[in-house]
Amino acid sequence: MTPPLAPIRMQFATAGNHYRLEATISRLLPREVAEVVAAFSQVWTKPEEIDSISLGIEAGEALILTLTADHEISLTQRPADIARLLTYAIWQRLDRYTKVTVETTYLGESPDTHFEFGEEQYATAYGARFEN
Repeated sequence: MTPPLAPIRMQFATAGNHYRLEATISRLLPREVAEVVAAFSQVWTKPEEIDSISLGIEAGEALILTLTADHEISLTQRPADIARLLTYAIWQRLDRYTKVTVETTYLGESPDTHFEFGEEQYATAYGARFEN
């Protein structure tokens, strides 16, 4: 008598929505960095990389901050939703406008996506007016 065959096991790759998100926030004060990192961590995940560039004559006067991290989104979310949530969370924590640019890269086969939220979106979200 032959021993029974082992059951065939099939493993299915999870349909992942793994993305790399890179957010660049410009014209920050050094004291605002912690708030931006907290917003990024709350909406996306803890940043894997944090880079900053000083602006102005004196070091530490103003910064451009770039945060990067990989994370998986649910099948019901879209990169545009994450970018919007992140941008609004940063504006809300800072209680002011700052330029936020979000690059999302699907870690698979689809093309990258670019989102930029400017003064118009800030004014719409918070009822603010900019005067020249």
